[in-house]
Amino acid sequence: MHTAMSILSHAAAAIISPLVSRYISNQQRILQPLAVPLSVSARSAVAGYFNPVDLDRVRIVVADPLPINEPPFAGIIRRLGFDFPSVALTAAITFDNVIACREPMSSSLLFHELVHVVEYRLLGVDAFARLYVHGFLAGGSYHDIPLECCAFELEGRFVTSGAVFSVEKEVAAWIEAERFG
Repeated sequence: MHTAMSILSHAAAAIISPLVSRYISNQQRILQPLAVPLSVSARSAVAGYFNPVDLDRVRIVVADPLPINEPPFAGIIRRLGFDFPSVALTAAITFDNVIACREPMSSSLLFHELVHVVEYRLLGVDAFARLYVHGFLAGGSYHDIPLECCAFELEGRFVTSGAVFSVEKEVAAWIEAERFG
């Protein structure tokens, strides 16, 4: 059963997500020429968990400050009282297959961002944007977004369990169970 807030967040996501999708695609396009493939050591640290397709297509930009524009809707979202993080203060952010970070990433942060690369590939940019916006509006903060919850959960397993698992299968299970919203 949908609550009124859930219905509102779905409606708002339908309106806002095309802007977010365009923002993601524009940032990916701007960053792509600055990006490099995963290093051999970074790739080997996460290789068993990810499909080689994702490890081949991911690109990394390391720059401080991040060469990323603040989303045009960020100010409005903050004025509405939502906890919207500043892009300038973000440790890392993923735009489809391009990960931008302010400093070389730890293996756990890289893992987290690579989960998003898989989410983008399996969902597509438009669906990712819609689900991200809906999750943000429904939860009210970055940490309540189901796409982030998935990445944090899988990152936690990577850090603590030591058992190799397929991120693609895990993300596909979240999609199948409609856990992203």
